[in-house]
Amino acid sequence: MSAMAIGWIAFACVFGGALLGMFLRGVLPEHHLSQDSKDVVKLGMGLLGTTAALVLGLLIASAKSSFDTQNTEVKQAAANIVLLDRALAQYGPETKDARD
Repeated sequence: MSAMAIGWIAFACVFGGALLGMFLRGVLPEHHLSQDSKDVVKLGMGLLGTTAALVLGLLIASAKSSFDTQNTEVKQAAANIVLLDRALAQYGPETKDARD
């Protein structure tokens, strides 16, 4: 799935949630709209936001670790190829076909 598709899906979910919230505000009983209820919702949203930030941070750290590992492997493979080329060069012109 492309990044644009994921972005549009996320936008649709947020927009749909906002519309649902506006609809529910008119339908909910008054005691659900008290200050205590709003405070509980704010606490829940804060907890959810903190958890999401923590998960995203761990995801980014994992992706960077994976990238660094692959980068190191590519550099090691390139160094091994250079060493092999130099070793073959010591054998003289007989290894020219293998080196090219």
